[in-house]
Amino acid sequence: TTLKALERVIPDIRRRAELTLVGSPLTHERFVRRHRGSYGPGISASGKESWPGPKTPIPGLSVCGDSCMPGIGVPAAAASGMIAANSLAPVWSHLAMMDALLPPATAARAAMGHRA
Repeated sequence: TTLKALERVIPDIRRRAELTLVGSPLTHERFVRRHRGSYGPGISASGKESWPGPKTPIPGLSVCGDSCMPGIGVPAAAASGMIAANSLAPVWSHLAMMDALLPPATAARAAMGHRA
């Protein structure tokens, strides 16, 4: 468990903890306001459904967030945002836009193999 791993660094963690909760669908339902504790969209294991993605039936409207991507919180929201951005423009376009916005590359950046 997580507590066992933490006990290697903080031996008395169980004694020091004022409140511990087991992560479960019930705790996620209550604390992260997820319907029945879900971790994102339901994806069938049958293989007949595709990954949900950012597309919607409304032209020009994309969605992203941790409710659109399996997982909870910032990591799922960030991954969902990257998928939405990459559906609008390929990664190389993003890099070209970043290069246009950032100051010219320094020798150190070029030495690390980044594009000029």
